[in-house]
Amino acid sequence: MVKSLKEVVIPVLRERGFKGSFPHFYRKLENQTDLIMFQFSMWGGVLYVEISKCPSEGYTDSSGKHIPPNKVKVYQVGGGSPFNRPRIGKETNYTFEFNKDNTGEVSQKIFNSLEEAEEWWSLYQNWWNN
Repeated sequence: MVKSLKEVVIPVLRERGFKGSFPHFYRKLENQTDLIMFQFSMWGGVLYVEISKCPSEGYTDSSGKHIPPNKVKVYQVGGGSPFNRPRIGKETNYTFEFNKDNTGEVSQKIFNSLEEAEEWWSLYQNWWNN
């Protein structure tokens, strides 16, 4: 599955300005940093793609620790709302089930779901401005 993601999805993220290494990627923009993470189920055969965003200068957690944009991860961003860590994949009920025979198909579904992420990054409120 990882190999397929690296062939199908990651090049598209790079074209869209994302940096980082699997499974964590970020895109630093003028007003925010967009985050995306690939998370495998501990029981196997299931992949989730989670997104978030934080200020362009990075994220400062509740203890006051600052994490620069190139180091911050989706799971670290709180913002006080559970909506700051949505999953993409409406078409697949936000769960990408895979096996050794369908990794290409699943990667294509994730590729198709990237538009959901782009829409969320552009429309969801920047919680740090509230």
